[in-house]
Amino acid sequence: MMSGRPMGPGAMARGQQAWGMPGPKVTLQTSPWVLLRRLVAMIRDHDRALIITFASLVSMSALQMTMPWAFKHVIDVTIPERDVTGLIEIGVALVAMQAVRYGLGYLQRYYISFASQQLVFRIARDLFAHIQKLSLRFYERNPTGEIISRITNDIQAMQQAINGGTIMAFVGLLNMVAFGAIMLVLQWKLALVVFVTVPVLVAASQFSAAKLRDRYQRVQEKAADVNNVLSENISGMRVAKAFAQEGRQRQRFGSENRGNLDANMSTASVQAVATPAIQMISAGGTALVLGLGTWFVLDGDMTVGALVAFNSYLIQFYQPVEDLIRVNNTLQQALAAAERIFEYMDEKPDVVEGASPISLERMQGAVRFEGVTFAYEPGKPVLIDANVDVQPGQVVALVGHTGSGKTTFVNLLPRFYDPVAGRIVVDGHDLRDVSLESLRAQMGVVIQETFLFGATMRDNIRYGRLDATDAEVEAAAREAFADEFIRQLPKGYDAWGGDGGALISRGQRQRISLARAILKDPRILILDEATSDVDTETEVLIQAALERVMRGRTTFVIAHRLSTVRHADQILVLDHGRIVERGTHDALLGAGGAYASLYQAQFAGQEAVAAG
Repeated sequence: MMSGRPMGPGAMARGQQAWGMPGPKVTLQTSPWVLLRRLVAMIRDHDRALIITFASLVSMSALQMTMPWAFKHVIDVTIPERDVTGLIEIGVALVAMQAVRYGLGYLQRYYISFASQQLVFRIARDLFAHIQKLSLRFYERNPTGEIISRITNDIQAMQQAINGGTIMAFVGLLNMVAFGAIMLVLQWKLALVVFVTVPVLVAASQFSAAKLRDRYQRVQEKAADVNNVLSENISGMRVAKAFAQEGRQRQRFGSENRGNLDANMSTASVQAVATPAIQMISAGGTALVLGLGTWFVLDGDMTVGALVAFNSYLIQFYQPVEDLIRVNNTLQQALAAAERIFEYMDEKPDVVEGASPISLERMQGAVRFEGVTFAYEPGKPVLIDANVDVQPGQVVALVGHTGSGKTTFVNLLPRFYDPVAGRIVVDGHDLRDVSLESLRAQMGVVIQETFLFGATMRDNIRYGRLDATDAEVEAAAREAFADEFIRQLPKGYDAWGGDGGALISRGQRQRISLARAILKDPRILILDEATSDVDTETEVLIQAALERVMRGRTTFVIAHRLSTVRHADQILVLDHGRIVERGTHDALLGAGGAYASLYQAQFAGQEAVAAG
């Protein structure tokens, strides 16, 4: 039995369990090597930066390798011979070496930062550009917070993998080989003892890597869940306050935040075990070397200087392994993030253009539906065998009960979706053969749930046609009866509308949206409840503007008000996805069918009020 904890829309969209309940185990579906190859390919344009970084690190390591040998010489030769000049020369050489290493370190840090920032820039740019091309189904399947998380948190995790010493760790592996060779020269017996510990270190590293990979995938998922809740709560804050549900919202966020904490602690538990284990193996090898080395010194098989140098090389030999464990944490998180990013990058749009799409220079606006059927889910059609013939400049009204398929009908016109059967023809061209840009550039859409960008009134209207002049913007606002209220704002057309237009009323937002469509000067106009959020007086004014705007344009109107229906050239009555009646207002009333019933139930009162 479920615990009774609430489920959020974001969680339900992905089929997750109740908030706070553990989800299914998440594992990488793609080989880490495949992911790494794709990442390397994305920064191939910046090979120069990576080569400089790699060369700097190798040079720094080579210089560092000479230092223990210098110490050996000082202990075994310089001090016994009291060679002061030689000691000074070695000291000066070491200082000079450190200065060179400092310069190389600057190059390494600068160019690794450059490469990582370029990677972040390119992935963010390409990911955003790609999801812009995806169809509406993608946005219906994926919550807003999830998408934001992949563009921000996941890309940041990948950046940290590069900045976090991944290349340095790889160079460290090369250093291990070099240090091993030097230790063989110094004392091959001790070197073989050290080499025996390497398989144990590798096994421990592989074990922790496998554990961390799964856990970091869960961390990324839980971070996305937190973003989902934040997005939903900020967008729905007005509703939460209206229903006094701030406490419930805090509970929701707390639950997801707790899940995020638990996921991070799960990775921390693996790190807490792995790192000391590696250090214990290294400490055991060091202790064994010191013990045997001391015996060799006492037995005359090794000098004191050689033992000191060997121990210095040994510390540096083990250091890359510890670095690998530390970097491995970041790398596994980056691999988990990379898979989530490439999952979106590999998404294919449901609506695609043909190989040689037709560019419509200037549409006439003739529209024909030929046996069009559409379903959001297989086997559950919401529009069935629609056949409609619309001449250029005609006004078509769609009426019907909620869920009858009206919005679906108009959503097919800009190719937000493609029919599962039949076809839609514009000016004699199948929509599938027309370029999306030329099609949508000549369509204007005004919907009930208007959306404004976080910009000025002027910029929101100009979004309809970016090259419009200020005079054209203001003329469009006057036609939509938005000019008057805009000029009353503190900064007029330069007033900020707030996030989503939150600083103005819904009716005002709708008039801005209408002005945006008017400025676009479309050949086909789609009005979905375009006057639903305005008062009666403003509706009369907007309706007068719409009549001017619709003149000469093919217009599809979804409305529940008589004023936008009675003068239509065609009225389509939809019921459960089927067009059950069509005709003019007077003809359909005279037929006494579905439209007449709908009219009596919905429109008759409006007409009486208008007549009175």
